[in-house]
Amino acid sequence: MMRNDHLMMQLSDGRQLGYAEYGDSAGHPVFYFQGSPGSRLQAADFHALACVQHYRLLSVDRPGMGLSSFNTRHTILNWANDISELADALDIKQFSIIAHSGGASFALACAYAIPDCVIEVAIVSGLAPTNLPESKRGMARGFIIMNSLMRNIPGFAWLMMKLQQVFVTPELLKKNLKHLPEPDQIIFEDPACFNSLIATTTEAFKQGASGPAQEMRLVVKPWGFNLENIDVPISVFQGKLDSQVPVSHAEIFRDRLPNARLRFFEEEAHLSALYNHAEEIFEPRHSR
Repeated sequence: MMRNDHLMMQLSDGRQLGYAEYGDSAGHPVFYFQGSPGSRLQAADFHALACVQHYRLLSVDRPGMGLSSFNTRHTILNWANDISELADALDIKQFSIIAHSGGASFALACAYAIPDCVIEVAIVSGLAPTNLPESKRGMARGFIIMNSLMRNIPGFAWLMMKLQQVFVTPELLKKNLKHLPEPDQIIFEDPACFNSLIATTTEAFKQGASGPAQEMRLVVKPWGFNLENIDVPISVFQGKLDSQVPVSHAEIFRDRLPNARLRFFEEEAHLSALYNHAEEIFEPRHSR
């Protein structure tokens, strides 16, 4: 069994790519794409499950976060190139992807750009393209305004991420968590989950706010590809009590992805859907 939090490789353009490996080193490769802002360390929460299910679980820092170099040419689509290079370096021909929240766009970019490598994708509480009119249905007005400002005003995303960086302290996080739906609050009553949130978020801001800010702007702008052109099997999991990513986003994936299926969790929210149903989410659904 494998657990290594601090691995690095040099990409062909000279940038460093930081990643972590968990689970069974001889198992089926699964890339875990964390939400935004986040880091490779979140996947450690699923190390034991990956061991049991015989997965080689790989989690990668996206540009400007954790151990990965900032990329001035970063786009959602060219993230697939970074993953392809890492997979080649590790002699991985095909793999599955599990993505949470803002990681959904990067997972779907891989399914679009390197479909021969991606066997299946599982999206949990995934943020859909916010430029689609139906993405606003059910979304809190504050989030709609914030997404618009990040999309259209240079520097606003950096300001928001700088503020979030300041709030990554146990005391302030505990106060903020009280505003989450009850299922998510219960998740963070577990000290291990709470400490993991601190660790993975702190690591995301290791190089400052520029990497997270760049990613947030990319996620709320057009992604550069159409969901309708993705043929890879996609499983979508969504909590109906999610206050951060509304149900309409899961319905966008269901309606626009040609090979998608949707599973609702009636009593789950943004993070509880992932943690309370990890065994089902990690269960393989398509042939390898």
